[in-house]
Amino acid sequence: MTKELRALLSRLDGMKQEVRTMLAEDKTQEAKDKMAEVRALQERVDLQREFEESEARGLGGKELNDDGNVEERDVKQLEQEYTGLVLRAIRRQGISQEQRSVISEYERRAIMNGGNTNPVVADGDVGIILPQDIQTGINGLMRDWNDLSAYVTFENVSALSGTRVLETDANMTPFADMDEYGTIPETDNPKFTPISYKVKKRAGYLPITNELLADSDANLIGYISNWIARKAAHTRNTHIVSALKSLTPSALANIAAINKTLNVTLDPAISRSAVILTNQDGYDWLDNQVDGNGRPILSDDFTQAGRKLFKGRPIAVVANRNLPSVTGSPNKAPLFIGNLKQFLVLFNRRFFELASTREGGDAWRRDTTELRTIMRDDYVKWDPASTVYGQLTLS
Repeated sequence: MTKELRALLSRLDGMKQEVRTMLAEDKTQEAKDKMAEVRALQERVDLQREFEESEARGLGGKELNDDGNVEERDVKQLEQEYTGLVLRAIRRQGISQEQRSVISEYERRAIMNGGNTNPVVADGDVGIILPQDIQTGINGLMRDWNDLSAYVTFENVSALSGTRVLETDANMTPFADMDEYGTIPETDNPKFTPISYKVKKRAGYLPITNELLADSDANLIGYISNWIARKAAHTRNTHIVSALKSLTPSALANIAAINKTLNVTLDPAISRSAVILTNQDGYDWLDNQVDGNGRPILSDDFTQAGRKLFKGRPIAVVANRNLPSVTGSPNKAPLFIGNLKQFLVLFNRRFFELASTREGGDAWRRDTTELRTIMRDDYVKWDPASTVYGQLTLS
């Protein structure tokens, strides 16, 4: 978006606000006269936008900057400006009409790239989507918090609900033998499974002291990003583990039982791409097992420091407090073995949304600012046969 179009949008927003004020004051005739100016300016805005979009198409989809030149820094500059406005909104500082045009432009691009519907930016409550640079930081932190969504199929969606048709693993018949000039027979068709999703809103709020708000931008971004990452990773892990625990458990008495699960229970194609997910108790048991020569059965994953492999399959570890063992004589640790990407699809409606207030909740009494975060997703089981829920005997 060029500087000229931003200025036009700012003027248009201001004129629309004047019309609203006139209507509120019952100045009908003045509002009608003003609306004629609004329509004329709206037409100019549409023409200016159409011109810029046609120029962008002629330049390979790139947009013009304020000087009318094609530069990648225009995108980076918009990102920086929007990030600054997000911090202003969190601090409950005023946002001008021109700055609102920056928010509209950024969120328009987010929608074009598969993001959310346009959040409302109102005077009483500032609702905004987190900028991409902060989103990237949050995703990085979530990996540090052992986000299990990395092991399942992850799909970003822009709609609240929908349907996907996915191919399932099914028995195939071989191609028929043919004589020269013979008629080719019909073969079996791929098997598809329709799955529906309906994203759900998940939210929480964080009280922020006004002392923290007065701190540097970097410290504020770091604090908020860490909190969102920790909560989001824990939320996803809880729902993924819940879906896994819905499977019927089977007993795993020893290493031989685990081997049989990989060799016989699972399809060979599933077994080759399998992951072993367990808790701290299960990992500790596996890590202490040795072969007949006293060598550990687990090997190091040289592609990821600290991760272990069981016969080439990576091991994912969840804290005992989030995935507890079954107490008894003896205790039994959960051990999920299979291709989790075939087992579960996580439909994620992109972007975290933020809103802040100093007046609502307990913010006024505590002299704080409350920050509300919203994420939207759904967890749908696809192929339950791709994963085995084992209960490992801890002897």
